[in-house]
Amino acid sequence: MINEYFGAHMTSLYVVYDDRHRLHRVASGYHPERPERIDIAMSSLRSSSAWSRIIIKNTFEPDPGVLEKIHDTQYIELIKRLSEKEISFIDPDTYVSKGTYDIALRFTTTTWRVAKTVFREGGLWLILSRPPGHHAGRYGVAMNAPTQGFCIFNHAAAAALSVIEERGRVAIIDFDAHHGNGTQEILWEEPRALHIDIHQEGIYPGTGYIDDLGGGEAEGTKINIPLEAGSGDGVYKWVLEKIIKNLIDRFRPDVIVVSAGFDAYRGEPITSLDATENTYALYGAYLSRLYEEKRVRGVVAILEGGYDIGLRLGLRAFVEGLLRVRDEPDVRIEGPPEDLRRDLVSVLKEYWGIEI
Repeated sequence: MINEYFGAHMTSLYVVYDDRHRLHRVASGYHPERPERIDIAMSSLRSSSAWSRIIIKNTFEPDPGVLEKIHDTQYIELIKRLSEKEISFIDPDTYVSKGTYDIALRFTTTTWRVAKTVFREGGLWLILSRPPGHHAGRYGVAMNAPTQGFCIFNHAAAAALSVIEERGRVAIIDFDAHHGNGTQEILWEEPRALHIDIHQEGIYPGTGYIDDLGGGEAEGTKINIPLEAGSGDGVYKWVLEKIIKNLIDRFRPDVIVVSAGFDAYRGEPITSLDATENTYALYGAYLSRLYEEKRVRGVVAILEGGYDIGLRLGLRAFVEGLLRVRDEPDVRIEGPPEDLRRDLVSVLKEYWGIEI
């Protein structure tokens, strides 16, 4: 049965949707990062038993000053200038169309303000942002990646820096199948930001190694978990039980920011991981417990990747787990390969005193 405690309290989820996301589009042909992605996401949410607990919110009015806290001024001006044209590709993956600057700025501003609201007042939020952001670094391309991977402005970094500006501590959990190199670069020397990144090994952007741990006083706060192709629910549960829960217990963040990519789902077109609804329901349920037990003030989840079935099924499972309208799945833990487990155990013991 669904947990009666959560049902009685009727926790709501605020979902930010803005139809102006359609301004960001290619003129013709197919691109994976397309407006239809949000149509899929909204259709999935409407079909869910969680829909009655979802409150739709629009974006806030854009504030260009927010961008300067995250990105270099010259990069911001480049995107603004290119957005005056009909369409431009800034690299082989990433395009800018007329309106891209405006809608990307709206979502970054919104994420910044939502994070402040969550820090001050609490709450659960999901921001259906386009274009995505976790590959966008301070100057655009981050950590020597080949491209910006469809991303323009970094919403997750905006949320994290907003909480830090409030003198809070923030944990970023990035379960997109691709490493969040932009977020990690921006927060590299920030000890008040714990960044846990679960991604597929050996694919774009070619970053996110276990020994990439952050710099200066932040060394040890950037935790990378590169999974081999084919890793599924059992491995994701191992990561949750052995790594994420232990780190959150030690770090004790005020707010959790989720870079919520759903391209690790089995059958997604540009990755080779094997997560199913069970993974996303588990992660959603864990975050829900943290919130209901008042161990964090709230959660800000930001849409990153997910291009087909992951958006249809993974997003819905995550939200249903977050709102506890789905029974928590019984998943058998399956440890990762011995070399990965050994290296992660070493990092956790050295920097956090965690024995697993």
